[in-house]
Amino acid sequence: MDDAGNATSVASGNRTSSCYAWGWPDDGRLGFGGAEHDPKGKSPIHHEIHPHPNFMFTREEKDVVKGIAAGGRHSLFLMADGRVSATGWNAHGQLGIRETDSFYKPVDVEGLKKAGRVLFCKQVAAGHATSFALTGEGKIYSWGKNKWGGLGQDFEDDEDPEEDQSKARIVKELMNQPIVDISAGYQHCTCTSFGGRTFAWGRNNYGQLGLGKEAFDAGWIGKPTEIKWRPGSEKVIRLSSGYNHCVCLVEITRPNKVIEITAFAWGCPDDSRLGGCDQRRHFEPQEVHGLTTIVRKNHWVFKDVKCGGAHTLVLEKYNGLVVAWGQGRYGQLGYGNVWDRADPVMIVGLRSVTDLSAGARHSVALVDRVASNDSTDGEVYSWGYNDHGELGLGDCAVRLQPHKLNGLLNADVKVISAGHKHTLCVTDGIAKKVRDLPEYQEFFNLLHSEGMLVYDALKKAMEDKGLNSEFLDTPDAILPGQPGLVNHACEYEGSEPGMQYCIDTIKNPDQNEVIMKMKGPYETTYHCIRCRFQHVCMACARHCHGRHPVKVNFKLRHYADTCQCCEHDICNIRWSHVRHEFDKLALQNDDKCIGIDQIEDVLSGLHDDIEERRGGLPLTSKQKEDDLKAGVDAMHERNNRRKEEELEALGETGDEELQKIREKKKKKRMAQNEADDAASLDGSITTQMMEEEEEKEEEGRVIFKDFEKWYLEYFRQDEIDDT
Repeated sequence: MDDAGNATSVASGNRTSSCYAWGWPDDGRLGFGGAEHDPKGKSPIHHEIHPHPNFMFTREEKDVVKGIAAGGRHSLFLMADGRVSATGWNAHGQLGIRETDSFYKPVDVEGLKKAGRVLFCKQVAAGHATSFALTGEGKIYSWGKNKWGGLGQDFEDDEDPEEDQSKARIVKELMNQPIVDISAGYQHCTCTSFGGRTFAWGRNNYGQLGLGKEAFDAGWIGKPTEIKWRPGSEKVIRLSSGYNHCVCLVEITRPNKVIEITAFAWGCPDDSRLGGCDQRRHFEPQEVHGLTTIVRKNHWVFKDVKCGGAHTLVLEKYNGLVVAWGQGRYGQLGYGNVWDRADPVMIVGLRSVTDLSAGARHSVALVDRVASNDSTDGEVYSWGYNDHGELGLGDCAVRLQPHKLNGLLNADVKVISAGHKHTLCVTDGIAKKVRDLPEYQEFFNLLHSEGMLVYDALKKAMEDKGLNSEFLDTPDAILPGQPGLVNHACEYEGSEPGMQYCIDTIKNPDQNEVIMKMKGPYETTYHCIRCRFQHVCMACARHCHGRHPVKVNFKLRHYADTCQCCEHDICNIRWSHVRHEFDKLALQNDDKCIGIDQIEDVLSGLHDDIEERRGGLPLTSKQKEDDLKAGVDAMHERNNRRKEEELEALGETGDEELQKIREKKKKKRMAQNEADDAASLDGSITTQMMEEEEEKEEEGRVIFKDFEKWYLEYFRQDEIDDT
């Protein structure tokens, strides 16, 4: 989907809240580009990807953010006092501002007033270029792009019914219907009334309005029209709009008086997004029988549904389990594979989910950590497409299964919303600025009142009190160490099954079994534009071409095609027996290296390979000792050579720099001498122990390329022939 419209849930009533955003910041959709005095001003880094949560803003008291909606290229924010703010692309007036420029910081939406007073809104929804707000009285206001009747408004005879509307206007056709829920798609919208009636309007080129064959032939409906259900047999639980399809959770009373909650779907039938419904009747609601089967088999009760670009997520009520179906080529279904699924599939490993959001090609879930035996509330997981960092995991690699957002581990997340290429969330609490610290306020006040004449004196006074004098220059800076404020890539917790090595090079039976299960009649590969490789496997696309422009190919599998990356030196995940044994130890370490003292373990694992290279004869103890000594000496030599190269790069100051480092270590050791005796008594680390540890570190680490080069040269094939 170009953008998934998302109607927001609303956060609980706490006094303060903070917003975080991540993904593609172009057009200002992330809301932290411009300066406060110039919200239209572009940030100098506004085109850079932000693949981890970034602090957007904090609101206090009446400005607390209660709801969010991530649209195509803009975002909406619902405040506690009922006001609505917007940021991002504004070419069609979807920010509710008369100007058509993009805004890089949230600005208040104009037109949400009645008799001069700001209307109290309780929900917002964002489509591709449309925006909607639901008031406390159950009235819908809309603004933005009105082509194909996407706003559902009435117009005078002298007005163009498809003209963009930058001012929010009420949807008059629904004024007598108290609306309780709204959901925006690409260029259509659906809503549910207090009495359980459902209405739809906008573009209908795929039957996404669910109004039948005649409305489908019309192409679009400009006024809200009721979606007809069988009278008395269904009760609407939740209705959600995707890119060009809709899914509705309904409570059905069967002829045998059994009550079940299942789903009905309609709209575009491509990519299995209708869950196996009859494609010939895609323009009218049809029961998703695969979900009904799950309900009957497991006695599950579903409570929520979210539609994305071409996929659907459904949330189970009591255990927080998630079921998905539809397009899977980008991993957005989260079940560990990339095939489309017409039959609903459970996302394994994800439970205690309280909220969901489905974006264009990615998905996000909010997990209750209390229910998951964790310490606090609100943990975020994401999966799917990630080319623009929309998963918030610190990189741009696709995830086939849910992964935890480390950047928000200490935050209490309440609301999430996934858009086209970005994601938003709201947390309880407040992200503090430097000026919020009481011990610094007097210095800021003096500088403000006295000016730069007292600047140097204030700096010295702060240093005398043990305060950070640099904070005097940045009173509005966000204090480090707070949830979401990471300035580095979030930790990558490991590859999905089969994604550790280049898929076409794996010969290990255990690993190959995983790969064979993944292989089917279709495959997802990548075309790397930069390297001019037409066929790159998913593993290499993530690890070797993660920063290259690529195109996704989803095609019929041809077994003669092999990954072109593994045939060139650029590939750094090519599988081999040597790498397999090396990684058994290296992947347990943060630096993905091994210590020199672990070379013996690696050689032990390669025992059979070494015997084969030595002509198949059993290895003697003397040979093993010689091999180990040769490996250790080679790695020491390589590390020493690398140190020499580093010093040579320093130029004439190399010796001085080295001497400074040694002097610093010496002083550090001397400072510990007085505490050695007491430390030894209570078992603490002594200076001698520190020296031993430092000497051990100085022995160096072994990287795979160095070890592989030595191994292949030392156990050469010609030696085998000679033996």
